[in-house]
Amino acid sequence: MDKRGYMFLKVFINRFSQSGAHPLVDFLPKEDKETIQAIEIHSTSIEPLLKKNLNRIHYSWLQPFIQKTPPHLQHVFLACLSSEQQSTPSNHSSLKTTPLAKQFILDQLFEELKVGDHLPLEFLPENEFLILAEWTKKQLTDLGDYLGLFDLASEVRHIVNRNYLNNIYQCLSPMQLHYLKICLRQKEQLSFPKMGFDPTKEDCPKLKQMIHRRGLLRLGKALCGQHPDFIWHIAHRLDRGRGTILLKEYQPEEIPRVTLILKQQLLNLITFLRSQGNL
Repeated sequence: MDKRGYMFLKVFINRFSQSGAHPLVDFLPKEDKETIQAIEIHSTSIEPLLKKNLNRIHYSWLQPFIQKTPPHLQHVFLACLSSEQQSTPSNHSSLKTTPLAKQFILDQLFEELKVGDHLPLEFLPENEFLILAEWTKKQLTDLGDYLGLFDLASEVRHIVNRNYLNNIYQCLSPMQLHYLKICLRQKEQLSFPKMGFDPTKEDCPKLKQMIHRRGLLRLGKALCGQHPDFIWHIAHRLDRGRGTILLKEYQPEEIPRVTLILKQQLLNLITFLRSQGNL
């Protein structure tokens, strides 16, 4: 039985027993019994398992599988994706596929990416950051931009030359500059390696890239200890490059002291973005 099959069985057991236990489980082989008991599903609805929706997965995760298909079939695969996922929507939007063909192709991509090995969003256990799984890619990338400002603040504190500061400030949006000032008023409780930018030069593309990467690193560490399938969903909402960074930084267990501090920074940032109407 594959993992998806175990999920179906777990839901059916939940239907007949609120405690999640059922005499049927005792008749299963030991390995199957342990697998069922380890699955964190408390729902009694199988509907989330029946859906094979790839719309929230960024195209870059699907691209390697599509490129393995014969070139003359790739445009058919692309036509089955949402307009957001299509790399060049105008080239495929007019192409029509039968519902059966579309479902077959989406099933193939679903299996290739092993989506069925992960809990659907509806089955994820409650946590304070569950809202992130519903965010768009832009909202998540913006989150990285703002989290990285904590790293920038730790270096700006030691810069007194007005011209150097202007080189930095001109690279930030008005709201980012506002949040940087909020970060500057907070005492940094963690020590990170220096970002490595040169304040004597105004190199906005490079600085923005550094800030964003630091933000992704902080996000990954802040989410340590959360359910691994929760991280999987967020990472696959992002493009493959950013998502890979997030998955690399994540650990199943919280990092003593570090995760607690970063979690609070993340919660404060979410509150700030909400107050500014960005969510």
